[in-house]
Amino acid sequence: MPEVSSRHLVLLEPKRRARLAPRFGGQIAELAVVDQQAVEEGDTLARLVDADARGSLQSARASRDSASERLADLQKQLEDARDLQAVGAGTQREVERLESEMATTRASIRQAAGAITQSRDRRDANLLLAPFAGIITAVDVELGEYVGPGTTLATLSQLDVLALEVPLSEREMVLHDRGAVTFEILVRGETIAAKLVWVAREADLGTNTFKARLELDNPEQRLRAGESAEVAIRGATGKARLVVPATAIRWEGPRAYLLRAHAEGEQQRLERVEISVHEDVELGLGNVQGVAVEGPIVAGDRVISSGPSTLTDGDLAIDVPLPSAANTPQPST
Repeated sequence: MPEVSSRHLVLLEPKRRARLAPRFGGQIAELAVVDQQAVEEGDTLARLVDADARGSLQSARASRDSASERLADLQKQLEDARDLQAVGAGTQREVERLESEMATTRASIRQAAGAITQSRDRRDANLLLAPFAGIITAVDVELGEYVGPGTTLATLSQLDVLALEVPLSEREMVLHDRGAVTFEILVRGETIAAKLVWVAREADLGTNTFKARLELDNPEQRLRAGESAEVAIRGATGKARLVVPATAIRWEGPRAYLLRAHAEGEQQRLERVEISVHEDVELGLGNVQGVAVEGPIVAGDRVISSGPSTLTDGDLAIDVPLPSAANTPQPST
């Protein structure tokens, strides 16, 4: 299994949460939901008193109709004035006056149309509808209460899909870009399947981490928003390395080697083995420090970790083991 890179304790949250508030203030004339009620997209949640909006809408429509009738009358007058001018019985000034008045009337019609749009928007804004299907998780007002613009009336949460966010370190972000990061989610001690939705492409300035968002299907709503979840972020499985005590490594100029021991009776025959030296490794054996090495040795080979510096290839030595297995190459990841 891939190594655990980090663990996080986070809270589950709804995939979507909306705090519903009116754009205009008013008195609550209808409150159609209660706490923990399921609603569908488009359901009516609340309605504010809309008498002013309806009155403005009717007034704007009346102004538009009146201006439209006036425009039709002016159009007829203008046609008559042009006919009279054509036979020398009318004047250019009268034609221009009617054309100017018609332009003013058209502007009035446009203004009335804009007022109708605004009034209709104000009327519709007094009706709060559910933007998506979910559960009403809070109702913050009462019937008949006056609320101002932006005041939260209710909170709607989508709970059939839950989400959580965890931070990725720079190293984990590199592994993610290589496709080598997996997430293990535990809720109530049970492993829950989750999918990665997105990873932020910009690090958080305070923690220098990248936020990752995961989603969990919750069709039966067995899991609850606000529950804690343990998230284990796993990276790629490490490559096994052989590790020997640091004191077992001997040097001849720039070349490193070990003395491998083969039993001959009660003594050990020493064999020189050329190696490459890699990173330091914590052996967990008291104060003994290890070093990862590479060469023609295998786990279980016995190597000399202490003794005279004059020991060389082919020598016979007496085996004096350490109080632990620290003189045996250990596999490490």
